[in-house]
Amino acid sequence: MHISCRNKNYLTVEQWLFVLALLLFATVSMAADPVTPVSIVTAKTGELREEVPLTGSVASIRNAQISPKESGYIESLDVDEGSIVSKGDVILQLDRQLADLEIARVKAQLSEARARQRELVRQRDEAAELVKKKHVAATTFESAAAEVEINQAVIQRLATELQRQQAIAARHTVYAPFDGVIAEKLVEVGQWVDSNNALFNLIELNPLRIEVAVPQFYFNRLDVNTPVTIRYDAIPDQVFNASVTAKIPVSNQTARTFPVFIQIENSHQVIAPGMSARVSFQLRGKETVKSLLLPRDAIVQKPDGTKTVWVVADKDGASQARPVQVTTGKSVRENIEINSKEIAIGDRIVVKGNELLRPGQNVNVIEQLDYQL
Repeated sequence: MHISCRNKNYLTVEQWLFVLALLLFATVSMAADPVTPVSIVTAKTGELREEVPLTGSVASIRNAQISPKESGYIESLDVDEGSIVSKGDVILQLDRQLADLEIARVKAQLSEARARQRELVRQRDEAAELVKKKHVAATTFESAAAEVEINQAVIQRLATELQRQQAIAARHTVYAPFDGVIAEKLVEVGQWVDSNNALFNLIELNPLRIEVAVPQFYFNRLDVNTPVTIRYDAIPDQVFNASVTAKIPVSNQTARTFPVFIQIENSHQVIAPGMSARVSFQLRGKETVKSLLLPRDAIVQKPDGTKTVWVVADKDGASQARPVQVTTGKSVRENIEINSKEIAIGDRIVVKGNELLRPGQNVNVIEQLDYQL
């Protein structure tokens, strides 16, 4: 029997039934033994610490107003606001014409004194020979020797003066004292400045530090090297790890808080002074407790509130997943405490692909992940 149709390319009823049968068979076969790709972690233990979330602000460790060492007329500026500078970079040049003239004057005097010294030494040596031959009195040699000593002192004075004038001339160039950014430019070319005038405001960008006001209740439970996790409001998707670098035992008597500093690396300059930060201090209790910890992604919570973890085990040459109902405890950063006697250290736990698993389902482990405790 054929379906009447003008288009001879249409399939017959028997052909359609065959195609549908193949599709049904493939669907049943796939449903009978599905293999789901999953990512796993290995269960491990870690220390449980109380976490105290507080807010802080990013600040520069070094912030300086740069002043010249000499007074003078500004001949050139090598930076502007926003310029990134390194330690030793030239940032300003004062007119040094008079300083260079002073150097030339002292050099000339020093050359003259050295020439005179050569003549005085010749005269002293000549007098010494004449004294030996008793052609002149001994006082003539003594006088010549004294002139040599006096002129040598003049040479030393002029050499010192030359160093002084060279140092003064070098002070007409202003260098960056440390790496940073020019946050503010306070002068312009053509301006006369004195040594007490501020030229620039230079702010260090790396490292930076976070300043947190810690309530007195927690102050004695914090120490240098206490671990912290940091989230910046400007970079909400990233978590940074650091530690306490300093605690200041001087309180704000109004708020009863103590300043705590956390130094942070900022070589890529993604963080800037003035940013707000959310800091979680990981306080160690009086007793250290080791608990089984898993990433939050390992937990599958059902509508009735029960929580399940999927454990992968090998059976008959295949990897299968089985559910284990658990209860959870305290949170430690991105991990959570697991309370279950059915999960042991070293068990393989599914963290990706666990939403649609069924008991005894075959899985394909495509990724072995690690997690920080």
